[in-house]
Amino acid sequence: MKAYPFEVGRAVASRQGHDRGRRFLIVGIVDERHVLIADGDTRKLAHPKKKQLKHLRAEPTVAAGTVAAILAKAQTADSDIRKALAAIAPVRQEGCAGADRITSKEEYALVQE
Repeated sequence: MKAYPFEVGRAVASRQGHDRGRRFLIVGIVDERHVLIADGDTRKLAHPKKKQLKHLRAEPTVAAGTVAAILAKAQTADSDIRKALAAIAPVRQEGCAGADRITSKEEYALVQE
């Protein structure tokens, strides 16, 4: 397994926490153990989440087009992040049982009927 470096613009998937299974882009590096992540939807660039590297799985994709907008903290960077994550093919994580869990109350109600 090839290890990918954690850099600004790298696509990552969360392995731990309530956001397990979700995909984000790295928008900043705090220190050697922590990065700032955002997805442009629930976590905006104005309020990124600080996450430990051991709780993230790096993907081989780097959103090169959005790196300049992220570094400039442009107003349209959130939409660029969403577009970049949508362009990346969805990755199914085999070891993550929570990724397939229904989280929406409406979807849960439909399943119960």
